[in-house]
Amino acid sequence: MKIIKWILDFLKKIVLFIVKEFFSFFIKLFLFLTIIIILFSVFNKKDEINKNKKTNIYVSIDLSQDFKEKATQENIIDEKKLNFYSLINNLKDMQFNENVKGVLFKLDNLALDYAQIEELSKELKNIKMNKNFEIVAYMEEANRKNLYLASFADKIYMPKTHSTVVNIYPYFKESFYKKKFLEKLGVKVNIVNTGNYKSYGEDFASDEMSSEAREDTTRILNENYQNFLDVVSENFNYSRNKLDEIIKNGELVAASSQDLFEKKLISDYMYWDELLRKIDREKIINLLEYEKDYKIASSIPSSPNKIYIVALEGEIIQSDEEIFNGMFIASQPIINTLDRLEKDESVKGLILRINSPGGSALTSDKINNRIKEFVKKKPVYVSMGGVAASGGYYIASNATKIFADENTITGSIGVVSMIPNFSDLLNKAGVKSQKITEGKFADLYSSDAMTEEKYNKILNSNLKVYDDFLNEVSSGRRIPREKLEKIAEGRIWTGREAVQIGLVDKVGSLSDTFFDMVNDLGLGENYTAIFLEDEFDLKNIYKKYSKYLKTDKIELIKKEIYNDNLYNKPIMYMPYEIYE
Repeated sequence: MKIIKWILDFLKKIVLFIVKEFFSFFIKLFLFLTIIIILFSVFNKKDEINKNKKTNIYVSIDLSQDFKEKATQENIIDEKKLNFYSLINNLKDMQFNENVKGVLFKLDNLALDYAQIEELSKELKNIKMNKNFEIVAYMEEANRKNLYLASFADKIYMPKTHSTVVNIYPYFKESFYKKKFLEKLGVKVNIVNTGNYKSYGEDFASDEMSSEAREDTTRILNENYQNFLDVVSENFNYSRNKLDEIIKNGELVAASSQDLFEKKLISDYMYWDELLRKIDREKIINLLEYEKDYKIASSIPSSPNKIYIVALEGEIIQSDEEIFNGMFIASQPIINTLDRLEKDESVKGLILRINSPGGSALTSDKINNRIKEFVKKKPVYVSMGGVAASGGYYIASNATKIFADENTITGSIGVVSMIPNFSDLLNKAGVKSQKITEGKFADLYSSDAMTEEKYNKILNSNLKVYDDFLNEVSSGRRIPREKLEKIAEGRIWTGREAVQIGLVDKVGSLSDTFFDMVNDLGLGENYTAIFLEDEFDLKNIYKKYSKYLKTDKIELIKKEIYNDNLYNKPIMYMPYEIYE
């Protein structure tokens, strides 16, 4: 009986194995054929597109889309998103594409910062030289940012209705100072800074804006407004004084498209669907379609002389690895990139596109130190985006050359620490602290109230970091220490002002930075530009999509960034969102 059972079990295993292999073969065959069919359809579709390319097209660009400075490789998980560099390059390409008749901008909820708007407007100014190319702008809400950009268009349309929203004024910034509110909760925040103008965090520790913060912010806001008047009055062929008067009198606040039309600041009335019909929907494609199917292949042959462009974007955190899919600047990924590019003999120069308000002093110093070593072998040029201040400026300070847009916010050379005191809150909640400690200042960052001795201990530590910061900038920018101290103390500057005081070399865009490097290296047309993209890594999928798994992403961010990287450590920040 045992032999018969063994034989039956053996035959059962053979049958199961055959069935398994049979189904496995057909599953693999099915998957193989599916892949072949998909590949065939993709290539066939490309052939059809090439054969049936539309002519006289308009490229529709919705600028409410967030065009980040960084770029990520296209992959099977993510839908491709164009970065700001791609936007500019596609616009350059369109000027020479015989299939393109014009570009159509949707300007509501503009996501670009002022420096990006400035760089985009420079490209539109170049495009306007081509009389056969039309720039059309459409908006349902008008403010200073989108009117500035719209002024470069050949035609500007808004719906004819008083429900459109127009709010154009010189400037307005409202900050909420939370000291008394926090005290009611039993929380106090101690701010230890190294410069009177280093105002980051003062809204937590004070009842009102400091005179230094008010002075700095007012100057920046006014600089931006004066630039707006210069550009918009010229583009509309408008009296600058008249435009200034209209705006300051509040004639364009709580107004509508009809007020803009009466003052000849838009071309005509039209709803979006009417505009699409006027142009012909069939002739309109989006920017991603243009890049995939219509962009002209570069006629410049690949060159052994490579110039890399690397974007550093976001807050600078004390971490060796990127978190939240590269939303922040960490040290080791950048150092690894610099190591690789330094060894590559085909790389002739590096451009860093910095868009950062600052952050960890230690991380900023580590990146700055690696750049100092890199520039001994190859030039590093910096192109500043909307903000390159505090730690963002520290990183740039030893570059070969620094470029900034007129509206870039930079400087903020200073150090600040935030130390929250929760002792009153704990008492109110009935929580009693019990300490076991040994050694002076072991409890420096405890929940107790801040004493003068503790404050001075932290201040002296920050002053040493500040001294390092000043030394790096003085050496890197060749500015005498005495002069630098007068323009430091946490002061912020526009790009134009930064050139005048020596913190920046030239006012210029990313394109200006690139071609300046090409000229300085004497490469002529023998170069290849490479915008470094973040590589797709399967291990980062969880990091990116963990927001769908975490019950409270805000708490996760607080832990990762604020608890671990902000409080109790010297940081280098500047105020966010200086102007609207």
